[in-house]
Amino acid sequence: MKGRIKKYFGAASILLVSSGAVIGCGQGNTSGGNHTANSDKAKTVTLKLGMWSSSPAEKQLVEKQVKAFEKKNPNIKVTLEVITGDYLQALQPMLASHTAPDIFYVDSSYAPTLEASGALMPLDKYIKQDHVNTSDFSPALLKAFQWKGVTYGLPKDMNTMALEYNKSMLAKAGIQSPPKTWNEFEQDAAKLKAKGMTPLSMPIDVARYYPFVKDFGGSYYDVNSNKATFTEKANVPGLKFFIDNFKQKNFVQPKDLGGDWAGIPFAQGKVAMVLEGAWLIPFMQQTAPKLDYGVADLPSANGQDFNMTYTVSYSMAKSTQHPAQAAKLLFYLTGPEALKMTAESGLAIPSRTSVQGEFLKKYPNYKAFVDGVKHAVPYQFGTLGQEFVDAINKATEAGILQNQSPTDVLSQANQTLMSQQAQ
Repeated sequence: MKGRIKKYFGAASILLVSSGAVIGCGQGNTSGGNHTANSDKAKTVTLKLGMWSSSPAEKQLVEKQVKAFEKKNPNIKVTLEVITGDYLQALQPMLASHTAPDIFYVDSSYAPTLEASGALMPLDKYIKQDHVNTSDFSPALLKAFQWKGVTYGLPKDMNTMALEYNKSMLAKAGIQSPPKTWNEFEQDAAKLKAKGMTPLSMPIDVARYYPFVKDFGGSYYDVNSNKATFTEKANVPGLKFFIDNFKQKNFVQPKDLGGDWAGIPFAQGKVAMVLEGAWLIPFMQQTAPKLDYGVADLPSANGQDFNMTYTVSYSMAKSTQHPAQAAKLLFYLTGPEALKMTAESGLAIPSRTSVQGEFLKKYPNYKAFVDGVKHAVPYQFGTLGQEFVDAINKATEAGILQNQSPTDVLSQANQTLMSQQAQ
């Protein structure tokens, strides 16, 4: 993952080569239940599964999962449709013309827009009929695919952020362990700068810094009203912390260190710490296999430990001609059996809590990412989507470059968003 928006969130948690982003109280019904009508039992139905082009390894994993599903359901055949290029741009006309795959990937960042449009099938009826154990998913992952109390998808994998740190650089500054709070971070940053080292690299992007806002008691978005809440006073402390750390050179943008995302200067030993998702691990294995680094929980503020989760669902097209069979496939692919295959592959962090334990046995260095989902919020801002992200990102960057106050930044973001919505 190279830090671009698609690579952050397109696949959410694919850990080897991602085009986007990285089990509890029983197993549920892994075969998908028995809601298929009697008249359908004797005939063979063909379903189409839509996915984006990420890596050959991901396609092979899905093929393996589908093959196992077909073995359990011989009257259902599944064909894969790999969508190349801009996934959402290609998917939207398919949904409009009722030619979309029966089930397909949906990234949490734009899920509300598709849900509100009526293009996706509500799943609650099928979840109830099939006795699907949704308590096995973390609340943040389920909420990412719910709109106005209705479920439109189930998460297939997930990712969060963690603090990655260069052990050698911290040691040279006399720092024995990574910071657990943002106060500790600022103390450590002073020690690193005194030794001529850059403390932390991250972009000026709400996709990265929003946990600061939440940590300090703020919220840019009201999910109940589907409205931006930029100008609420509670947003000032978190944004002030973010801006102040850039002013103090505790935070430095990746582009100022020669990279288009933070993983590049981190791999080159130019920065002591970064805030990235689990996509960093395979990148480091490939790019800087000898660099000794650790992964720690995201530091917290004021006793909070908010994080952000990036996740992808399997969702069903409202236009499918075979909803019962499509539900079977969807529930299998997000069920324990299929997600155990995901865990074994190491390609992504499985979304079910009961499977994450097996994943961590094989990949213990991902623990901070798995733990991060406990107090995470989904990366999404309702149907405001990209206009919301562009408004706050442009205002924040201008505020840092022009030394504006957090209040002015938030006011500008609000004005920009209102102007865009009025057009």
